[in-house]
Amino acid sequence: MWSTFHYFMIVSPFILGIGLYKMTQDKSFALKRKVALVMGAVLVVILASRQIYIFNEYGLGPEVFPFQVCHFGNILLLIVALNKNYRVIGTIAWCLNFPAGLASVIFADGLENYSNALDIQGLAYIAGHTLIVAAGLYLLLTGMIRVDRKTLLKSYIILVPVYLLSVMVNNWFVGIFGEVSNYFYTYAPEAGTPLEDFYNLGSTINVAGLTFNPVYLIILAIAGALVMYVMYWLAQLRYIIKKRV
Repeated sequence: MWSTFHYFMIVSPFILGIGLYKMTQDKSFALKRKVALVMGAVLVVILASRQIYIFNEYGLGPEVFPFQVCHFGNILLLIVALNKNYRVIGTIAWCLNFPAGLASVIFADGLENYSNALDIQGLAYIAGHTLIVAAGLYLLLTGMIRVDRKTLLKSYIILVPVYLLSVMVNNWFVGIFGEVSNYFYTYAPEAGTPLEDFYNLGSTINVAGLTFNPVYLIILAIAGALVMYVMYWLAQLRYIIKKRV
């Protein structure tokens, strides 16, 4: 954390995303879409390679299932590249997956879980999160992601049950595998992130066989909703600037 490499890791997705946009700015939409498709395809290949590696090395466990927010991002960004008319998916990709990917780049403590940051999992972490940010930025700048109030509202409606389901899935997987899957970080906060402060404000309880921290879940949900709203306004700012230029 906070090494020269880490600082490069933070700025590289912006260099890549903005650089590709500038290079294709005056090109046809077909070419822009091809660039987006390549980025989306690489994201899915990275995710698939990571999951296969984990299965081969450790067998079937929670980490084999790609249920993390950023895992969804890999898939959703490819879907948007395939068809820009999936506007709700694009909204989720920009308002949720982009900031989640950026947070994982800035707070990269997750790399400490690996013996070597340059093994398959470490490289997948670095390349995957970097590309999530770069691809999300590129799709927004090129207009393939379009965010408005209607799509934002639909995104909230979709994500609320998914968020609640993650609490149950995390508990089920702990019971099945004896390991914490921690999808959507609803079971516990990621070490080294501000989420730890939210978690410490409450305490865990057990209801109907489910263990969770209600105060943490509520604050995490509110924080997530606010982040998505901020990302919505950043998208609107982009549209305003584009019209003036």
